[in-house]
Amino acid sequence: MKDGPTRAVAVYAPGSVSNLGPGFDCLGIAFTGRGDLVTAARAGGRGVRVAAISDSRIPLEAERNTAAIAAAAVLRRAGDAAGALELTIEKGLPLSAGLGGSAASAVAGAVAADALLGTHLSRADLLAAALEGEAAVSGRHPDNVAPSLLGGAVLVVSLDPVHVTPLRVHPDLGLVLATPGYAVETAQARAVLPAQVSRAEAVGQAARLGGLVVGLERGDAELIRRAMVDAIAEPARAALYPGYAEARAAALEAGAVGVAVSGAGPSLVAVVRAAEAERVCAALRTAYGRRGIGAEVTAAEVDGRGARVVS
Repeated sequence: MKDGPTRAVAVYAPGSVSNLGPGFDCLGIAFTGRGDLVTAARAGGRGVRVAAISDSRIPLEAERNTAAIAAAAVLRRAGDAAGALELTIEKGLPLSAGLGGSAASAVAGAVAADALLGTHLSRADLLAAALEGEAAVSGRHPDNVAPSLLGGAVLVVSLDPVHVTPLRVHPDLGLVLATPGYAVETAQARAVLPAQVSRAEAVGQAARLGGLVVGLERGDAELIRRAMVDAIAEPARAALYPGYAEARAAALEAGAVGVAVSGAGPSLVAVVRAAEAERVCAALRTAYGRRGIGAEVTAAEVDGRGARVVS
């Protein structure tokens, strides 16, 4: 006797850091230790609904939920005969922190729907579905979605059409993540960006991005330190990140290879060698503490697996 259709699938999608200084909207890295879990189950009727979310601040309405929007995009490809999906979402990533929380939920929703329905979509199609969910909350940029889906480090080469390519991060390099005890909305962070930049600023930023990509691949600490600098977005957003300047200086003094705001912030990401990770963690806690700001600080590695079915 043949087995019946799969009734439920759970998918984990890792968090991600993005920008890393000069890579605004085009560079992201998936990290280990924290991510979102979405369970998709078959349901009666049609469409996608959200049964439960671990964080009550996230809307249950399917048309406003990143995981549900992404799952619905997959369901449309499966056709009317696919039936309906019901999602349960467990958030392992904080909201409005710059760690790719909305992207991880969208990716997990798309991959869970694909696995449950057996649509066997390509990575490009899954990326497109997850981008629909991400766009509803944070705008249509794949710098968090792509690494969460594919794993590792990813460079967004173009947005229309979407073209992403994997990057290598030297195995000697790890990450330290620090999330201070305040939130910054993505819309707020984008509203303060300059409408135009000078040719010199654009050239400088492009040069640093090239240097950072090469430095990460080679594990060249000095090149990363020189290149992991954002001269456009971070200065414009400085007032949104109390304690960041002091924390960045402290992390570099403690041995971090490079430090930058992750995405829209307020989390920061430090690139470190393994031997310096704990020292950098301690320096960041102390620096934020001196400003009276609590911060969650953790060491992580690059997550090379990306989104995966876990049950």
